[in-house]
Amino acid sequence: MMVNTDYRIDAISILMREECILKGYYPLIPYRDTLVEKLSQMGFKRKSEVLNCTDEELLRLGLPDSGTAALFRRFLTMYDPKPQKMREIVAVSETPAEAESFKVMYLLPGVKSTRARLYMRAGFVSLADIAASSPEKIMAACADVIEKERLCLKVPLMKEVRTHIAVAKAFTDAD
Repeated sequence: MMVNTDYRIDAISILMREECILKGYYPLIPYRDTLVEKLSQMGFKRKSEVLNCTDEELLRLGLPDSGTAALFRRFLTMYDPKPQKMREIVAVSETPAEAESFKVMYLLPGVKSTRARLYMRAGFVSLADIAASSPEKIMAACADVIEKERLCLKVPLMKEVRTHIAVAKAFTDAD
């Protein structure tokens, strides 16, 4: 399955939820369905296409003011990979295969080497693995690894895992 951070417009429905975004983005949630519907009707397919919209175009989508339009633009890029995070991969990877897994795991918000390694040890080596799972299965698998390997780690929180599943689903499309 292909990983694509230039996610499809319909992925906004997955990503723009309380469990996936910071509180500062909550004012966008009431506009979520209208935005997805109108962007699709206007022929937009991908996030990158919307980034080029003017404030006037975003206001025509139903956003109330230019401040909310600016917030929506920031939302669209909040899941973009951070270069400094990606540079860490070389230092923490032991094999090329592990580096590839780290590369995709680092696309998940808040994931650094410790969480990525825990997910990989628990059998989740790709975003497709995470997207196809449930929060309960991921948390249980992580708990098993922590217990069996006697790691001084905590099981990821439900909100964190739900966010990771949502982002994994948004980034693993078959377009």
